[in-house]
Amino acid sequence: MIEGSPIACVALVTPFDEQGEVDEAAFARLIAWHEANGMDGIVVAGTNGEGPSLTGPEKRDLCALACSVRGSLKVIAGLGTCSIKEATWLARRAYEAGCDALLALPPFYFRNASARGIRAFFDALLRESPLPVIAYNHPITGVDLSPEILADLASEHENLMGVKDSSGDYDRFLEYRRRLPGKLALVGDETLLLKSLQDGGNGTISGLANSLPHLVARQVREQNPALQRLIDEACAGLKAHPAPAVHKFVLSELGLPGGYLRPPLEPLNETQQSAVRDFLSSFEARPSLSA
Repeated sequence: MIEGSPIACVALVTPFDEQGEVDEAAFARLIAWHEANGMDGIVVAGTNGEGPSLTGPEKRDLCALACSVRGSLKVIAGLGTCSIKEATWLARRAYEAGCDALLALPPFYFRNASARGIRAFFDALLRESPLPVIAYNHPITGVDLSPEILADLASEHENLMGVKDSSGDYDRFLEYRRRLPGKLALVGDETLLLKSLQDGGNGTISGLANSLPHLVARQVREQNPALQRLIDEACAGLKAHPAPAVHKFVLSELGLPGGYLRPPLEPLNETQQSAVRDFLSSFEARPSLSA
């Protein structure tokens, strides 16, 4: 379980080699770097981890690798699948690997699914999962994971651990907080991080932390308006470009193994790379970034 103080987790990229295979050594190196830079946990095979491009066995093996080199980090397995059988299979494999929790998207392909159908999907997962589940609300799915659905599920399933909200709608985040007392409420939009922490939120599962883990980790601990201004600037400078390509490029600029992407995703083009280099050059000069 993940309890206590607010947490800073990274939605970790999955580095691939030139042949499109998972680069396990690079993955382990990234995990160690994030632990050294103050992260509390990692999400394996999430949105930034190109989860939909990974097979079930690849996700299982990544979870096992992450748990074997985790150090002090919590490991959360990403469940981005429309198949309830695959979701429950992955939940069991993540448990066997030693993961601490699951991060589960709704069945995103079925955009015409009713609230009752979405609830049934999560009901089946929560009944079968040996691990606690963090529900994941993300507009990219086209499926609304409403506070009402989660409140209903929480009343029947103690292992619904909470929600990550990447909607960017702060009113929606506050409604999750209201409807899910005693559960985790995590933001995915880092521009809302300080505000959410001040209103009793529990931290973040962050894509930005792939590139700037120290900054995200410090903000979760310090809740500093000056740090939030830097985060807002970083979001404007980096999240204007496609993820996870932008984070893999930043990692390569830092001398770390971000790795290649799998199709249909593509690396940043030369114009985008130049813009990111210019941003990093100015941003890294900020004295407030020192530990």
